[in-house]
Amino acid sequence: MNGKDYLAEFHGLSVLVAGDLMLDEYVYGQATRVSQEAPVLVVKQSKVSSVPGGAANVAMNLMALGASTGIIGVAGQDKAGDDLEDSLKISGINPILIQRDSTRPTTRKTRVVANHSHQVLRIDHEDDRPIPESIAEQLIAQVEANSKGRQVILLSDYQKGAIPQTVIEQIIALGRRLGLPVVANAKPGTLSYYSGAAMVSLNRFEASAAVGSAKPIGDEQAGPVAKMLRQQYDIDNLVVTLGGSGMVVATKDSVAQVPAVRVEVYDEAGAGDTVIATLALCAALGPLTETSLHLATHTAASVVRKPGVAVPSTDDLEQIGRILG
Repeated sequence: MNGKDYLAEFHGLSVLVAGDLMLDEYVYGQATRVSQEAPVLVVKQSKVSSVPGGAANVAMNLMALGASTGIIGVAGQDKAGDDLEDSLKISGINPILIQRDSTRPTTRKTRVVANHSHQVLRIDHEDDRPIPESIAEQLIAQVEANSKGRQVILLSDYQKGAIPQTVIEQIIALGRRLGLPVVANAKPGTLSYYSGAAMVSLNRFEASAAVGSAKPIGDEQAGPVAKMLRQQYDIDNLVVTLGGSGMVVATKDSVAQVPAVRVEVYDEAGAGDTVIATLALCAALGPLTETSLHLATHTAASVVRKPGVAVPSTDDLEQIGRILG
């Protein structure tokens, strides 16, 4: 298949996402002066907005790519949780199964953006302790109950506690029993939990940490590192994203690397979510190919050109289809 074929086939797929739900909040304003109280900017606030983040942004990307999508996760009993759930309802995601945990806040990243483009501060509101066992059991039961008719299960792991080890391992075991590929964006500290997964994606810095390197791996090291991690953790496909240098995937049979699409980068936030959403849908259609990787570089390029966490637009996808068709 070429890229245009992939995009057409995405519309027949159904995906279930489970993972760390977040709310990405933006405080916009003008930097007017330096404070007399401390050497920091004074930003005169003009507006506040929020969008689904983390696993919720992965689900939003899947919807934008044309796949039917359901989501399962945990949020706090707070306004951020209400705002997140309301945004997801508007998107058309179904089902939306969010368990509310009164003992933890909804994970929220608040970014202060000055003069339309410059992020000057980020405040994280979170409790990254593993969810209680009772909630974990409910989450696993919900995944099992909602897996029928899906083509792939996607675990979005930001290590915020919503999918601890037992949840990850049981969902992968479920996927193998049902013949459903389980794909994930993981973290170095949880990579060992993903043995048996169909695909796992790490960025350059995460892959470096996973092999114990204090320095980011170079482009020429990415292939060997991906191959080593794939073998070490018994993962079918191991993807390492390299930002402006593209990405590499190690499969059972080969290692392939593709360059990035050259664009003016406005904001890289959320680009990894777009990559894993794209590759998850490609994996549901068959073995990953260089065409799959090229498509993911194009969808990622479409969102880094936009401010804040974003998803590919219809126009973006039409343009990508023309380029890769």
